Amino acid sequence: MRRFYKFIFLFSILVFSLQPGCKKQPKCGCDGDVRFPLVETKGTILYNVETGYAQFQPGEIYSTFEICDAGSVMHLLTPFEQGETVLVSGDAYDDCYKMVNPYAYANYMLKLTEIKKDEFDN
Repeated sequence: MRRFYKFIFLFSILVFSLQPGCKKQPKCGCDGDVRFPLVETKGTILYNVETGYAQFQPGEIYSTFEICDAGSVMHLLTPFEQGETVLVSGDAYDDCYKMVNPYAYANYMLKLTEIKKDEFDN
């Protein structure tokens, strides 16, 4: 009987040691893991100077990008009119709201690196 218990004990150790473990969950938010880069993506920019909030809505991608730390990059945004078509570059991160709301699958955070006027926009 003692051998049977030893066998069960060794078998359980073997089973638990072969488990792959927990997979790393990607971190969300502006200090998280980069999901994908935006490179001169065409869309409209919306901002509010008083609240320090800014948002980018691409024309060809069904997504909304909230600008990370918009107050510190507001000087890059204010030369453009509200709703003006611009070209934006930066790194996109998952919005943490996605973790609790499945309908927020198209929401991202954007660390803005460059914004410029679209020369080909009429």
